[in-house]
Amino acid sequence: MDSTGPSGRQVSLPSAINLSTFTAARMKEIKAMRKALSENAGTKMAFQKLPKHMRRRAMSHVVKRLPRRLREIHFNQMKKSGLPPKTSKLSRKHRRRPLNLKCEYSRRQRRVKWLDTHIWHAKRFHMVEKWGFKLPKQPCDKSFRACYRATTQHCLVQDLSYIRCIEIAGAYPSIISKLAKVTDSKIGLTFSATCFCEGKKFGTLTIFDPDCTNSMRKAIGEVDFFWDQPKSEKRTLWVFVHPAYYARILELFVGLFEIDLSLEENVNKSGGVIVKELQYDLGKFRLTGPLSTAILKHALRTPILNENCKNLPPWINSESMDIFNEQNQAFADLTNVNCLPPNMVLAVVVQDPRMVWPQKRTKATLDDIQTLEDIDIETFQKNLSFSPLLVDSFRNFVQYFKMSNAQIVEMRKSSLVPGLELPGEQQSVIPIILLWRVGNRTSNNNGYGSGWDVIVPSVWSQAFFMSFVMWGGRVGGLRETESIAFEKSQCDLLYPDTTAGEQEEHVLTDTYRDTFFRLPPNKRTNFNKFAIASPFSFNWKLLISDWSGQHCSTFFVLRDRLVLKEIQKFLTGGVAAPLLPDNCLIPVKLLTEKKGVCSRFGLICTIEEGTSRDEIVEPMHKDLLAQKRKALRQEHKSLLQKLRRRRKRCRKLKKPSSPTDIDILTTYRHKMRSLWLPEPKTIRYSCIRPVIGFIKHGAFSFTFGQSKGLGYIAGSALTSLTAKNKVLIRNPNSQKYKAAVLDIVVE
Repeated sequence: MDSTGPSGRQVSLPSAINLSTFTAARMKEIKAMRKALSENAGTKMAFQKLPKHMRRRAMSHVVKRLPRRLREIHFNQMKKSGLPPKTSKLSRKHRRRPLNLKCEYSRRQRRVKWLDTHIWHAKRFHMVEKWGFKLPKQPCDKSFRACYRATTQHCLVQDLSYIRCIEIAGAYPSIISKLAKVTDSKIGLTFSATCFCEGKKFGTLTIFDPDCTNSMRKAIGEVDFFWDQPKSEKRTLWVFVHPAYYARILELFVGLFEIDLSLEENVNKSGGVIVKELQYDLGKFRLTGPLSTAILKHALRTPILNENCKNLPPWINSESMDIFNEQNQAFADLTNVNCLPPNMVLAVVVQDPRMVWPQKRTKATLDDIQTLEDIDIETFQKNLSFSPLLVDSFRNFVQYFKMSNAQIVEMRKSSLVPGLELPGEQQSVIPIILLWRVGNRTSNNNGYGSGWDVIVPSVWSQAFFMSFVMWGGRVGGLRETESIAFEKSQCDLLYPDTTAGEQEEHVLTDTYRDTFFRLPPNKRTNFNKFAIASPFSFNWKLLISDWSGQHCSTFFVLRDRLVLKEIQKFLTGGVAAPLLPDNCLIPVKLLTEKKGVCSRFGLICTIEEGTSRDEIVEPMHKDLLAQKRKALRQEHKSLLQKLRRRRKRCRKLKKPSSPTDIDILTTYRHKMRSLWLPEPKTIRYSCIRPVIGFIKHGAFSFTFGQSKGLGYIAGSALTSLTAKNKVLIRNPNSQKYKAAVLDIVVE
């Protein structure tokens, strides 16, 4: 073949070539071309050379989004740029495998424990870490009033599974004799009370430190408890403890019963008493409101047990079958709860609650309310607290035999008519325990705060919780627990004379102080001018020392109901004030007479009889520390400028500069904060009116329809109340005193 070359001459080309010879002759050119393609000497990145229809978002970060032929080029470019290539996480298919999901679920609970309903709450609630748990604080929506309406008109559901349970089993005399050392019969009924030891009712009492034997014993905290049904000398006691002082109570019981921790069953050496932790075996829910019984009636279905029933668990025999049928009949007749005795314990055997879920969320109501005369009250006086849930082997059996949610979904799919109840022969039988709580006997028959506590096996917690929600229960968190206690005029869940209460007050103080110092100086309230000695802390010891005239190292909250009632009679007039210890705190409730809102850390002051209470204003005091703060700020500013000039000089001379001294900044911060909030020297004489106490919880009360405050006053200041139950209150950020009526809280 002839062809014209670049110079115009005729060039003859061969009609055929040898491929191997031609390739070998141009091997160098091919290597150079491949090297140029691999190194990509151009200005564009590898992913930028792709056509537009092949480009994807985040190609520069995710190597797998690039074609395979360009991945090595992209990897070399990333190394040259000095940025290490990001390792991609495992694929979603790998992460969603059941075994990996379970491992990840367990890994995320190593630091803090999750509730069984954590996933449901985490999507809808603000979660906080408290007492070693991840707990729901409040709903994400604006639902404060809605939650209160649920407690008064509907039903509020709360997961209280973080309240741990301790089981004490053994001879009844041995248990009672030991527990008598940590209780006080003067302030209420103890473990050995007749109404409790028969198993008919549950009780609440305060546990004290056994090392203190005098009248001013160190309190640890309140616990709930109930006994099993008495059948022999060996009894079982369940004690429900708040997690804030659970470790202390457990340590107390171990030392009290002389438990040998080297043994698996934690048996003591002498009496054969066994102490077990049931923190992972039980779930506890609280239903508060007038419709709590209606939700229980719709969510829990009791089976009819007889000899013809198939696949019954081993804990149901001919002897216990009659007892279970009697309990279920009592639950079926449960419509008017006004006839129930307070603190009643009712054990029930129910079916799988997932079988009777409504097709959509439905509000449960009791249509046919029976009158008090239509119900057999004697039925509820019988001992209906027998439950296999108290037996360890039966409780484990219930947890192992449970249908999965996938099986329930398949059963619903196979149902011809959607929304109908699933067949009963395939349902599980679950023992649960119901605890009836009576609220304040004020506006209605049951009182505010009445409802049920439901104790279930832990593996069934989510099923029962979702059942309560599907039947119309509104879910609340820790905020609602505090709100209910405030509306019931319960001063504290963690009392200030306990170690847990002191720690809670320290956390609260640190939170308020940090919020205060995050503000710029011109936006902070000058408490020195307002004569507020302790704006963010409850300085109980200094308050008691001022009123008693001697140094106070310890104090305690007055819990004796008889003494508290005598103090209330003294405030109403006609009775002399009882003699009180100098280092005691009296729980009080305050209601404003006219305008004014009670707030936390507010002051409770005395009022002179016959004085006009409308125009009392704290005068503006002189801030004696203002000049010291200004001088310290200027001195620190000069020091920082000096250090800055030194660093610039070192950089100019190319010398290593000394790092910033952190101690200088820390010392300045501590000095400045102490000048803003100095350590108080007196609480009683810090204002123009003598201070007798602090308000711990203050807000608008929906029950009373006005502002209310709960707090404590010093016992020695009781005789200084010349106007009896009339006092003055002042918030930390205000100069005005407001008149209020003071009452004693008798729980």
